[in-house]
Order: sequence, then structure tokens, then C-alpha cells
Amino acid sequence: MTPHKLNVAHAGETLLVVLAARGIEYLFGNAGTDFPSIIEAFATASIEGRAVPQPVTVPHENVAVAMAHGFYLATQRPQAVMVHVNVGTANAICGLINAARENIPLLLLAGRTPITEAGRHGGRSVYIHWGQEMFDQAGMVRELVKWDYELRDPSQVEAAIDRALNLAMSEPRGPVYMTLPREILAGGAGEHELHAPAWRSTPATPAPDPAAIRQAAEWLAVADNPLLITASYGRNPADVPALAALAEAAALPVIGYRPRYLFLPSAHPMHLGYEPGPHLGDADLVLVADCDVPWVPRLHTVNPGARIVHIGADPLFERYPMRGFRCDLAIAGSSPATLEALRREFSAKSDSARIARRRAAVAKKRAALDERARALAASAASAASPNAAAIIAAFEPL
Repeated sequence: MTPHKLNVAHAGETLLVVLAARGIEYLFGNAGTDFPSIIEAFATASIEGRAVPQPVTVPHENVAVAMAHGFYLATQRPQAVMVHVNVGTANAICGLINAARENIPLLLLAGRTPITEAGRHGGRSVYIHWGQEMFDQAGMVRELVKWDYELRDPSQVEAAIDRALNLAMSEPRGPVYMTLPREILAGGAGEHELHAPAWRSTPATPAPDPAAIRQAAEWLAVADNPLLITASYGRNPADVPALAALAEAAALPVIGYRPRYLFLPSAHPMHLGYEPGPHLGDADLVLVADCDVPWVPRLHTVNPGARIVHIGADPLFERYPMRGFRCDLAIAGSSPATLEALRREFSAKSDSARIARRRAAVAKKRAALDERARALAASAASAASPNAAAIIAAFEPL
């Protein structure tokens, strides 16, 4: 992989070229006094026909982060956001919390107050450059990001962006943060060698441990009342068929407890709604897939004899300070890959009579749910004023 040469006026140009080369299509931004090199780089790119991300001006930083968040959900491709020094970072924090807890990879860039007080291109030039400096700007977001760094030298741009995106996209995915001092962005004029994206590749998604899959499949094969609970499965819509296939093959009912995404079509026969409480007391095997809170101990009683299996890229949610749910088996790996492996292993161990009994039991519970929904819809239709049930029935009549 032979590097190619890039001649630039400053590191702001290098930054945009590298972002585009790494697949960043949009730079959502809210500008301040740290953006001159970025703005100049966009202008130069438009004149020279250079490929750079499309700039999108966003009036509030929280919205900018939310736009990058939503773009990733729609495309599975991470995007970049740039905000203004400490105040812009502070305004982005609520959106960053959402991205962190939902494992959304995005690159949050922030200006950093100019370091030098005089004599250097890009140094301090206006009153606010003193009041906006912090001892540790990244400290505001360190709990919320997988990695943070301050760009130290214009020659680091490519390596730093590659490291940021590699870490954001490695499992468990999440946001990363990099600060850009104005002097560094204003420096670095001349010719630079840039590499292809494959020069620093992101690790493949970890595969689940075969021994753990065998154990889970054995437990699933002998369970009378298994249950799967999820919250965040389906972040990538392409993953839904893996869950549907396992649920159908194993007669495994699925609950979406406070779901963030579509995990199963609502008409799927194994979809048992959104409340685990009515089912946990009888369940003898509970699979927890991409679910930070599968039940609330104060509200729900779990069968003490049940086996509990947690599945996901980060099955124990290591960044949660306290999360004490029982776990008899934790399987770390891509959830769709884990469920697909579990389906294959289960197929070799399944008992058709047991599956038939489970399927009949789930069908009975599903029929009760459907009847309750019809009764609610009928009641809503005759109500004197609109209510939640009437609105839902209007969108999804039974």
C-alpha cells in the first residue's frame, strides 16, 4: 500500500481529506473561533474539487450529536461532529450520553483554546481565549467516550483519526473525542504522505466462545419455559432475522423490555410484548441479549431456579458503575452471530416433543395478549375522548 502525497496549506485541510478518505460523509458543526482552518479548508476543497465531508451547520451541539447518532442508525456508518472548545463540548454532553449508552460510534471533535498567548500563527487573538481555557477539557466527557486525545502535531492527523475511528468501531462500539488546538490546525503546511484506510484496519467483531454456545444450547434444549429479553437488539435492522430464526426454531418467546429498536415484527408468533414480569416467575432459562436492565428487582420476581445467560459484545455492561443481575453464563460476542451460532447448536440437540409443548404454551400466551389488545381497541373506540389505546389502534388496527 503505497502512500500518496498531499500538499496542504495547513492541518485543517489534512483533517478534512483524511475524514473523507475514511468514509466520513458529513461534518455536523457549530463553529467558534477555533474553526478558521476548517472553514478555509472547505473553501479550498470547493475550489480544487477535493473530496471532503459535507459540512452541516447545526444551531445547537446536542442536535449535531443527535444527527450523527441518527445517521449511524440509518446507515451503520459513523460520522463526525465538531464543536467549539469547552462550551460546545458542554452543550454536546446530553447527546453524548445517549450515544455512549447506546454504543453509537461517532467522532466528536472539539476546538481547544489556543495554547500560546502571542507570536504564533493561530495563537490567542481575542478576549475569550483566556476565559474558555480549562485544565482538562476532555475531563467533562471522559466517562462517556472510549478514547480521548488532544492533537499534538499536524503530522499526527491521519494516525489520530485512524485510531479514533478504529476504537469507535471496535466492539463494544461507542463515541470518541479529540480536541484540536487552533495552532495545530493552523500549522502543518507542505507535503504529507497519506495512506489507504486499510493501513490501519478495525478489528473484526469477536466471535462467541464455542464452549459457551454449547452450554447455552444444552440449557435451551432442556428448558420447559425459556425466555429471551432484549432492549437494544435490532440496532442494525439486518440483525433481526437472526433473532427471528432462533425464536421460531426453539419456540423461544421474546420480550422487548423498554426496547430502543424493532427486535421482532410485532406479528411474529414468538413476540410476547414488552413486560417481562408476567413471565419471569415461570421461566427456567432467561437469555438476556443486548439488554442493560432485563428486569427491575424491586418490581419483578425471577424464578430462583432459572438459569440466566447474558449475551452481547459487552454482556456485563462494564461502563455501568453498578449492575448486579445474576449471570450463570456470559457470552461475549456479536449478538446476531451469537444467536445464529446458538440456533445451529440447538438444532442438533432439540427435542421435537418439548419444542411442540413450548410452542403451544407460547401460542396460548400470545392469544391472550392479542385478545387484550382487541379489548383495549374496542374500549378506546367507544371512549368519549381519545386515549393512548385509541391512538395506537389507529396506527395498527387489529
